[in-house]
Parts: sequence; C-alpha cells; structure tokens
Amino acid sequence: MLSLEPGGLGTETGKLLRAQGSKLALLYAPFEAERRQQVLEETYGSASSPDISTFECDITSDRSIQSAFVAIREQLLDVPSPPFPSILVNAAGYVSTAPLEETTTEEAQKHLNANLLGPFLVSQAFANLYFGQASSLKAKDGSTAIPPGRIVSISSQAAHVALPWHGAYCASKAGLMGLTNCMAAEWGGRGITANTVSPTVAMTALGKKAWADEERKQKMLEQIPTGRFAQPFEIAEAIVYLCQDSSGMINGADIRIDGGFTIR
Repeated sequence: MLSLEPGGLGTETGKLLRAQGSKLALLYAPFEAERRQQVLEETYGSASSPDISTFECDITSDRSIQSAFVAIREQLLDVPSPPFPSILVNAAGYVSTAPLEETTTEEAQKHLNANLLGPFLVSQAFANLYFGQASSLKAKDGSTAIPPGRIVSISSQAAHVALPWHGAYCASKAGLMGLTNCMAAEWGGRGITANTVSPTVAMTALGKKAWADEERKQKMLEQIPTGRFAQPFEIAEAIVYLCQDSSGMINGADIRIDGGFTIR
C-alpha cells in the first residue's frame, strides 16, 4: 500500500523496490486521483509503465479494498508469467495534533481508521491473495518454490513513547504494532512475516513543512541523540531490508529509526 505523496516514505520505498526488480501495485486514495498521472511522471518517470499499476482505494472501506484486490487478482491472471504478490508495505497514515482533552471523536476516529483499521483490512486482503495464489501455484505444478510473503507497516516513535498533543496518534500506532504481532504469530507459519519500522520525524515534503519553525525544530532536535531528523531513504532502506528473502527470521519485530529518541 504505497501512497502517491511525492517524496513520501511510501514513494521512496516504491522507488527502491522497483530499482531492485519489483513490480509495483500502488493503492492511492480517491482524493489523489486528479494528480495521479502527474505524480507518477514526476516520481517514476512515466504515467504508464509496465512494471507499475495503480488502483484507487479507500483503505478505510472494506468494499473499496476488496474491489482493488479483485482488480489486482484479475490483472495477475491476464499477464503471462505473472509476478507473485509477495510484498505489502502499509505506508498510508494520518496525524493531527491537539491536547488530549480537546481531541474530538471525529479526529480520534480519523487516526484509528487510517493508522489501524486501514492496515488491518489491507493486510487481510493481501494475506488472502497470497494464500490463494500459493494454493493455485501448488495445484498447477506442485511447486514449493513460493516466494516468501512480507508485510511491513510504518509505525512511529509515537508507538513507544508518549508525545504531547499526539494522544490519538500514539494510540493508533501502538495498536498497529499489536496488530503486527498478531499477524506475525498467525501467518508466520504460512509463509508471511510481519514487521514494523518506527521512524522519528522524517524530512519528507510534509515533514519539512511541519517542522519549518526553527525554534520548535531545535527543541525537538535536542531530544534526539544523533542531533538530526531521519531522511526518507533511510526509512525506505530499512523497509526494503525487511522485504528481502534473507530477513525470513525477522518476524514480529520493530526497527526504530529514531536516532535514539526513544531510549531517553
């Protein structure tokens, strides 16, 4: 589940996976539809590439997710020697800030929908696609050479420590880690590992905008032992590492990419 945010963590991960030979299926939110072509051209060099497919999908809607994955499954059937759907990156997310006592039900629900329910539903759909394709491959030629499944979700340092004015966000990301542990426990023996990465502030386009205030920025940097924020490529490389065949014994783990913020 890689979003179309230019320079975002999902985009950086998609570019790196593609560079290593992966074919991409990008799920984009309905509100991103009008700029889909422009972003694909700016990010991937083309709006129509044979190794990139896009599917409009509201990750908070089970019906929308099922529709997107039916389209993915049908596309696999139409391609000679189709790629095996073996990697899912849950990169979409939502955050807003407010004192806990002032956080509205609507804002709390937005966090839970995007950061917890969405990954739950998409991971479920991906796992069912993976299991179905694996069964078909075995029935077709008795093959045991089925690519290992990988689910990597972007959590946050907020899942580990309390951040002022981030109550709903902290709760949703902590829930995502609990969900990931359950996926790791239930699906690890069926070929799919599940892990998370927990970044500190990342210098995406949105990150730069959010931390443009120099005084606020310096106060945050003083709390990070390495003295800087994370770069998107650092997070993307950790995600791609967890997607590799060689990471098969990493299951139910979390990689903190926070410069030591959460050890204090």
